[in-house]
Amino acid sequence: MLSTAAVKLLRIFLLGAIYILRGLLIYIYAFDHNPPHIHVRGSEGEFTVSIKDRIVEGKAKSKDIALINEFLDKHYTEVIKIWETAQRGGRIEKIR
Repeated sequence: MLSTAAVKLLRIFLLGAIYILRGLLIYIYAFDHNPPHIHVRGSEGEFTVSIKDRIVEGKAKSKDIALINEFLDKHYTEVIKIWETAQRGGRIEKIR
């Protein structure tokens, strides 16, 4: 069993930034837990948003959540494809 520190270090090497949106870094971890979700890092900290249900975990400004929801509306199919690829250990591609 890996220690918490080892898991955190391993995750750093398995994350892939897929987009930067007005100062918000959007990324996905390979081999992450369900439900499918994105991680978001901004100046206020980090939060996650489930891709399908849009459930937010962590602290986030309402304007940041609105931006992320607009992003997911526009790129839903691409994000789901990236999530599925990452969970199989595939390369995490950026959204152009």
